[in-house]
Amino acid sequence: MSRYARLIAHYPYVIVVSILCLAVLCLVLCLTVVELPNFQDPKAGFEPRGTEIANKIVAYNNLVQNLDGKLSLSPAGQKWGFEGEAIQYSTENQTHVPQLGEQSMGQPVKRSIDESSSRHFQDSFFCEIPASYFPLFARIVFTSADGSNLFTVSKLQQMCRIEDNHIRTHSTFSSNCQTKKSNQCCLSWSLGNYVTLLSGKSNCSSITEEDVKAVQELLTTCAGHYYNMTLSQCHTRRSRHYCSGVPEKCVKFQSVYNILHHIADVNFVHPNKDGQEPFLTYAVTFLPVVGGVDSVELFEHIESWPRDFGSDVRVSGANFGIKDTLFNQQLIADSIWLLISGVLIFLVVWVYSLSIFVTIMTFFMMFWSLVMAYFLYTMVFAIPFFPYMNLVAIIIILALGADDVFIYCKVWQMAKSERNNGTLEKIVLDTLRNGSVSMFVTSLTTAAALYSNAFSSITSIRCFSIYAGTAVLCNFFLVVTWMPASIVIYEKWCNCEKLYDPELSQRKNVCYYVCKMPQQTYHKVSDWCRVLFDKLLPFVIVRARYLWLVLFGVLGILGIVVIFFYPKLRLPSSEKFQVFSSDHLMEKYDFGLSNHFWFERHQRNQEIMPLRFVWGIQAADTGSSLDPSDKGDIVMDESFDPTTPEAQVWMLNFCRDLRLTRFYKHIGGIEQTNCFHEFFSMFVQQPCSNEFGIRRPCCNYSTSVIKSEDMTQCAAVYIPSLINSGTVVYNSYSPGPRFIEGRFSALIVEFYSNFHFTTSFQEMSNFYAQVEQFLSEKLKSAPSEIRNGWFVSELEFYSLQKSLGEETPIALGISLIIVIVVTFLTTLNVLISIFAIVSIAFVMFVTIAALTLLGWELNILESVVITVAVGLSIDFTLHVGVSFRNSPDLSNEMRVVSTTSTLGGVITMAATTTFLAGALMMPSTVLAYQKFGTFLMIVIATSFVYALFFFQSLLCVMGPNGGFGQFHWPCPSVNICSRSEKKHVDKTVYLTTESTSSYYPASSSFSEPSQDMEIPSNTPKPSLFQHRRSRSRGHYIQARTRSDSPESDHTGRREGQVKFSEGNTVTKTVAEVKDDTETSRTDDSVFEEPKTPDSGICDTKGSMKMIPIEIHFKESLT
Repeated sequence: MSRYARLIAHYPYVIVVSILCLAVLCLVLCLTVVELPNFQDPKAGFEPRGTEIANKIVAYNNLVQNLDGKLSLSPAGQKWGFEGEAIQYSTENQTHVPQLGEQSMGQPVKRSIDESSSRHFQDSFFCEIPASYFPLFARIVFTSADGSNLFTVSKLQQMCRIEDNHIRTHSTFSSNCQTKKSNQCCLSWSLGNYVTLLSGKSNCSSITEEDVKAVQELLTTCAGHYYNMTLSQCHTRRSRHYCSGVPEKCVKFQSVYNILHHIADVNFVHPNKDGQEPFLTYAVTFLPVVGGVDSVELFEHIESWPRDFGSDVRVSGANFGIKDTLFNQQLIADSIWLLISGVLIFLVVWVYSLSIFVTIMTFFMMFWSLVMAYFLYTMVFAIPFFPYMNLVAIIIILALGADDVFIYCKVWQMAKSERNNGTLEKIVLDTLRNGSVSMFVTSLTTAAALYSNAFSSITSIRCFSIYAGTAVLCNFFLVVTWMPASIVIYEKWCNCEKLYDPELSQRKNVCYYVCKMPQQTYHKVSDWCRVLFDKLLPFVIVRARYLWLVLFGVLGILGIVVIFFYPKLRLPSSEKFQVFSSDHLMEKYDFGLSNHFWFERHQRNQEIMPLRFVWGIQAADTGSSLDPSDKGDIVMDESFDPTTPEAQVWMLNFCRDLRLTRFYKHIGGIEQTNCFHEFFSMFVQQPCSNEFGIRRPCCNYSTSVIKSEDMTQCAAVYIPSLINSGTVVYNSYSPGPRFIEGRFSALIVEFYSNFHFTTSFQEMSNFYAQVEQFLSEKLKSAPSEIRNGWFVSELEFYSLQKSLGEETPIALGISLIIVIVVTFLTTLNVLISIFAIVSIAFVMFVTIAALTLLGWELNILESVVITVAVGLSIDFTLHVGVSFRNSPDLSNEMRVVSTTSTLGGVITMAATTTFLAGALMMPSTVLAYQKFGTFLMIVIATSFVYALFFFQSLLCVMGPNGGFGQFHWPCPSVNICSRSEKKHVDKTVYLTTESTSSYYPASSSFSEPSQDMEIPSNTPKPSLFQHRRSRSRGHYIQARTRSDSPESDHTGRREGQVKFSEGNTVTKTVAEVKDDTETSRTDDSVFEEPKTPDSGICDTKGSMKMIPIEIHFKESLT
């Protein structure tokens, strides 16, 4: 380290230029060679990879999508269903509307409004668009501003006026709306327009209160027919058979059905509320604009409105199907909050360091650490996927980088103020030796907490942990290279004293404001900080220590209750993906308002879990788990052969037994494709027919078992006839066999279950376990050629819940183990380590409990936050613990006072900058920024309070006395520890508690101060504040040369002598000792001791008193 310190002291520009060239090279390569990140799909990577269920899902999707192009639906090689037959609509986040009468299993066929053929509609009141298309259109939700009934004539007219005056007048509305044949935009499907239609009026503004009452009476009369599903049958089939007994007025214009099903909320009119006045809380207006990219400008226009327009109604939610599109734009827009956060932290660092040059170099250091991490991430680790969650690393680096600069600047000023530090090389060496350990420990714990998530199966979590952890380590590398060199350059050539001299220039130029203004601000704050950290805070902590123990102990126990008992941290309860803050119009619709309408509820209830059983391919994911677009290849099961007689019999019995289970559901119709062997055996048993092309050997079979050699030949006849029959939809998502070069290669058997999709983890787990148990029991008796089948269903959300629930505790455990090891290796004291772990655990419990009470669930971001909390919560506690361990004071109370006085200011500055970084993320619209900002504020505030009050109270009451529980690093085998060897000894001694970084023992031979002190039992202890007043400003040495120490009465020592721990005896006069101890500071630090007279040197008469003084020093500073 001495050579490195010499290099920095004499050639700092070499270090800066070298790192600058390296960083610029990384930046250029990242901009030119690597493709820049794309955040257009925020949901990418938010799924597990590599787990049992995830492998099944990936393998099944690869099978139905035929990724390698080898599979076909027929032995003849036709690839029906694998290319282009599944109709998809392109608008994002839309509710699926199934085709009427479709029988396709698996991935449903979707449809869209074909704008080339269906853009123009009949000139009726409403455009004749089937109600099943309504979910494709953009929609907004109105509610009453004062919570009153929305179904009044004034409020209906206000909704119509808002649409006419503020929506239809927008420039993009006319170009995107659906039109009638007369080229007029279609009317919106709104409650006001339906009242207008039923009342026979021309427009919404002409309806009256009587019209509203008449429609209300109609809805009340016909509600029973809606709730018994009669109106839905009549609506879809238009058959008098299904509409028998339904009054004509209830089916007129399909108005009653559309109002109750699509427009009004579920509590508006209900047959069970006889005698109650109908009360409308929410109403949907479907705009005649298809949701999608073209409607972005219209939505942004609506979002910019005041919510109530000064009227009685307001817009409370919207769904335009553009959440993913808006996310990419909003992610860029919210970068302004990162910029503001950086500017504020810049000002704080500037005031603390008193150097704009050092501050600028600090922010370059943060930027280069992110660039280097991105270079390593993309080009060295070769990870192609960069999720938007990785941007949260910017906030971490802002907070951590500022903390490291505070530490380094503090240690630098301490080293520079020492009298014996006459050379710049010595100052650099001492700063690195004492400061780098602290910065390494804090960086190590934070990086370890981040890297612990690299074991996660969820792609985005793994990518974030790798990038953020690498950025933290890169930041530490720059802190010990770039930052020391920058400070040396500042001291040599950029010091404010060299730039501005008030004696030479009386004008307040730029240098005055750059150099002197921060100093004036610094000194104004320092006086208040001295009072706070030297007097008030130590008094509050020590005197009320039992109160803090009880208060924060109870708070930690309550945190345990909140997390594990009530209300309890829960797994995610919604399958919907939230990317914006909860007050965003589209998030309010998805997570709150959508459940208030029947068409949304019915859509979710119709999500029946399919029973899919797959043979012929292995449930394997051969793609990269760090790239969500890489799903790998299909891995075939070479032993699969469904053509053997044994396999055919077993498969027929399997399908029969499956129908007898309690989780099977028959939904009507003929299940022609569900179990291939059943209908295929019926096909070959039918009579031969030349007319239909059915010839031997594929006809007139007397049994259901077919010869192996005939099965492939007959399948080539059966499957085309099934497709051409028109009775079923047969495509890549349909169950049945798959062929490679005319050979049976895979088979899908699929039925419906009686289990509906739910977000309940326990219910989904029970369903999955039941089906798995049934399959495993059946496979025990299966022939070897079909024994490798497996089950899969719509289990994506359940797989995510399962991964989060199982892997988060593992990552948390790894983080805690690393923290425990680091804590003990740093303090080398058993009691301090135990108390530190208790304090950190309580910080974790309180933080997670606070997030739980805020409504957080254990989702992907929350899982990352919990493990990162371990790394961020240890820093302050660890600093305090090691400072207490190295404090030279005799009693635990005095050691707590010393620690608070010397340490409180620095960790307060570190906590303040981190808290500000989180607070400035709160106005963000992107949920990841907002949630991480909330987490940072809570964890930093909790960690700060527990470290200063709870942890120090524990140490004050039960902390180790003397060397109790203290371990030491063994001396090397060489003769370094020998006392007989004479060598040059550096007498410069640092009280390591003077900074947040220098509390770590720099030498293995460093021992507890109290171990060498003999305290007579009759010697009274100095009082708390007498002790504090007796300390000198030059206490780097005086901390070990205390004239007012109780050991001043030690026997067997001659007065006027100084005893060194090396065994050397040096005679000094007291005047010389006093001269050595009265070292003046070069800076007026916020966190220094107040200047007080040396009361321990002179007696009350002012005469000099000879006293014994014992000085300890460390060989490591030689």
